Amino acid sequence: MAEVFSFPRVNPRGKEMGKYRLLVVNHAVEIGGAEKVLLRLLDNLDRELFEPSAACPHHGPLAEELASRGIKVFFGFPSRRLLEVRRESIGKNRLSAFLYPFDMVSTVFRLAHLIHKKKFDLILTNSAKADIYGSIAGWLSFKPVVWRLHDIITPEVFSKLNRALFKTAASLFASKVLVVSEATRKAIIDLGVNPEIVRVAYNGIDIKSTVTQPPEETRAEFGIDAFAPVAAMVCRLVAWKGPDIFIKAAADVLKRLPEARFLLVGDATFGEQTYVGELKKLARNLDLEDRLIFTGFRDDIPRIMSASDVVVHASILPDPLPTVLIEAMSLGKPVIGSREGGVPEIVEDGITGLTFTPGCVSELAESMSLLLSDRNKARSMGKKAFERAERLFEIRKSTGNIEKELLEVIEKNKYRP
Repeated sequence: MAEVFSFPRVNPRGKEMGKYRLLVVNHAVEIGGAEKVLLRLLDNLDRELFEPSAACPHHGPLAEELASRGIKVFFGFPSRRLLEVRRESIGKNRLSAFLYPFDMVSTVFRLAHLIHKKKFDLILTNSAKADIYGSIAGWLSFKPVVWRLHDIITPEVFSKLNRALFKTAASLFASKVLVVSEATRKAIIDLGVNPEIVRVAYNGIDIKSTVTQPPEETRAEFGIDAFAPVAAMVCRLVAWKGPDIFIKAAADVLKRLPEARFLLVGDATFGEQTYVGELKKLARNLDLEDRLIFTGFRDDIPRIMSASDVVVHASILPDPLPTVLIEAMSLGKPVIGSREGGVPEIVEDGITGLTFTPGCVSELAESMSLLLSDRNKARSMGKKAFERAERLFEIRKSTGNIEKELLEVIEKNKYRP
């Protein structure tokens, strides 16, 4: 039987536990963007309707967060070797690739047994690998499966075999695919999945959350003058997020605004520290050492964004729905984003912020210079950005939309065996 981990279960609303038993399946144990989105969803999920549990590979930060919310976590899904499969390839070596089908079958049947034994009503998969093994297990258990798809499935990111697996699993086993943006929807429909089962459900954030620390104190922590124009970029430091584009654009901006300062917020994970060294070397070569600050990992992102004048997203590949831009907008900040993926669905170009051609240093530098040099324009855009974030991405509204979609699936599948 699968190992179980949980703290004492507490209904946050102090009422009877949910009417429907929901199993959330996630292959990651660390907390990345999709996991943060999941935790926000679970924090706001109506516990009078749903009683959530989770299936993960093993102990880790995500399991700790879930258990602290009174959510029971079942371990062993998937097997450890399946975690080696990457988007762009099938694995490390031929032996592992040979054994993957056996690991997949084992994972699927063990998960199906869990679903049947614990009498779950609905399966919600929240990650790419989980979409595959979770939906097959749900099908074997005669239980409906809903995908929460956070990825844009394209040849640039996913291998041909993995794209085929997505198409097959979604077409045969998923009752519904809830995608995070229109860009994500278009990609999976282009893959050949029936458009009728694909629905857009934007991620939400807590618009009501506030930052109480004065921005001057945050700036002082980094040695930045209270009146200096500041641009921040918040991301994991990997090449496809475009931190090098931000660094090069910062050097161009300083030629026009020598008083400007820049914050690169985040760090590398999964053995990518070499790339961080390359970024710091680039900053030194561009004479940015005292003007561009590498903050490293921070758990106070809203405080740092609140102390900035503009927040930048410079991804060179399509990002399904960069939450960091929504978070910045909820703080009344104008944003600048690369014009691809879900960014155009967040940013109204010229109204709530600016967009630029992905990878184009000169366009990003021009956009940053415009907003850093014109505080009135930046404040006006920031006000409209807040209004847009509140209208489209408020967490209670987005959670309600997802609950409605889940209930629709349950209702349609009530009379299955």
